[in-house]
Amino acid sequence: MDWLIHHTLADRLGMERLATVFLWTVIAAFALNVCLAFRIVWTKGARPTSALAWIATLFAMPILGAVVYVIIGENRIGSVRRRRHARIVVAAEAALRGGRPDPRVLAGAMSTPDLQLAHVGESSGAPQVLNGNLVQLSGDPEEQVAWVERDIDSATRSVDLIFYIWELDRTGRRVGDALLRAAARGVRVRLLVDSIGSRAFLASPELRRLRDGGVRVVEALPARIVRMLFARVDIRNHRKLVVVDGIVAQTGSRNVADPDFKADGRLGASEPYVDSWIRIRGPVVRDLEVFFLEDWELDTGDHPVAADLAEPESLPGGIPVQVIPSGPNFENSVVRGLVQAAIQVARQEIVLSTPYFVPDSPTMAAMEVAARRGVRVTLIVPRANDSLLAAWASRASYGRLLEAGVEVWEYRRGFLHSKTISVDDEMGIITTANLDRRSYEINFETTVVVYDDAFAVQVRRLQQSYIADSVRIDLGAWERRSVGTRFKENLANLMAPLL
Repeated sequence: MDWLIHHTLADRLGMERLATVFLWTVIAAFALNVCLAFRIVWTKGARPTSALAWIATLFAMPILGAVVYVIIGENRIGSVRRRRHARIVVAAEAALRGGRPDPRVLAGAMSTPDLQLAHVGESSGAPQVLNGNLVQLSGDPEEQVAWVERDIDSATRSVDLIFYIWELDRTGRRVGDALLRAAARGVRVRLLVDSIGSRAFLASPELRRLRDGGVRVVEALPARIVRMLFARVDIRNHRKLVVVDGIVAQTGSRNVADPDFKADGRLGASEPYVDSWIRIRGPVVRDLEVFFLEDWELDTGDHPVAADLAEPESLPGGIPVQVIPSGPNFENSVVRGLVQAAIQVARQEIVLSTPYFVPDSPTMAAMEVAARRGVRVTLIVPRANDSLLAAWASRASYGRLLEAGVEVWEYRRGFLHSKTISVDDEMGIITTANLDRRSYEINFETTVVVYDDAFAVQVRRLQQSYIADSVRIDLGAWERRSVGTRFKENLANLMAPLL
């Protein structure tokens, strides 16, 4: 290398000074890559596929690869946020030990698969299962917004919200008006919106309108160039959460946006977002309020106090529910473990719907093994996707699944954004997380597991409505795809371990 640089630049072109500078630049870049390679082995040794992909990227693109790794290679959220998170976890645990009646589900009241799945969450630091909750499920976009508006209008003490996307459309205006009405009644209203997902809202007059009306609006995880030096800027708060008076909560895949809010992009007017949404009353709402307080302190530094936590009662006819937070501050990959455990405990059938299917190898293997042992495994994904890269990477996995006997369905009536799992008509999962590495390890997500047969049947019926508007992928036809199509799908899938 030394001879080639000197011969080309110095001897043939007469640029001896440039040759020296270039040579030392190459040496410095190589030394930096060696140091970063050691760091990658140290931090990502448990994920050899990801580690090898990053090391290959470093040496294939010596300078650019190092820059990309510094920006997105590690899940750094900043030392200040980590200290805040540790503080609020301690405060929340102390408040939760404050003597409220204990409605926790007794072990004997749950089936073995339920107990096993619940333990996955608990062993990763999630709250225990709580009984006495009433849960409603909706797949109707108008009903979903009506629920949010109605609960905000009924608030007497507090309204707390987290949303990844807040659009400047009819839905955004409608929910914003409800927040202003609540603030005018003297209700404390706090709104946390993601810096990237809601960037148009954060730069709009609507933000000033809400703040002037008494709504405290905070930007979650501000994306600034200077933050790249201290934290990973693409870590996002992907939660969707509404908590009213500490006694009722709503969550799911729905953002504050009209279903067709991406009609002017890759998704046309005929490809609206299709979401699932749940409304919960009962003891588990307290745990969801804790999630809000954790995220709120991460970006504001406000210390939570016990008075911020209400005491929702265990309701007659209520059912067992567990809420599971995840994000880079937890470092437990609980979403990955929960999905894999749900697949493993399924005895007859498991149905999964997700807009982005870019799983890791263990999740793929769990799905394949479940199908081969006789479980009916069904995956529902959208035909139209707002991310070409995600769509191509998703389809790269179809072949293996189809060969193992997994049913793969592509939804044709819009962009299926609903993230649901049903297991044996015995338990239902509604989550903000996608089946991809970003949701597994990078984003802040919320997952609700409902251990109830009747609710699981409701989830299964909603999933069946998706299947009714889907086309099943045939293995024979899939294997006849063109070479060019296969190449772009596999190329996109190669990028997945870099997340």
